[in-house]
Amino acid sequence: MSPEEFFMYLTIGLIVLVPIGARIYRRTTLQRTQQMLRDQFGQQKGPDRQP
Repeated sequence: MSPEEFFMYLTIGLIVLVPIGARIYRRTTLQRTQQMLRDQFGQQKGPDRQP
């Protein structure tokens, strides 16, 4: 494999893999953030509702 082929395949792989990795990372952090917000606001609203 020549250096030109190596960098061509590397570039194509990065163009394909980086957006997929970013979407997976964003989806996992979004789910984690939503769960943290639900837990935080659920605990704050719970005692306020009870007299």
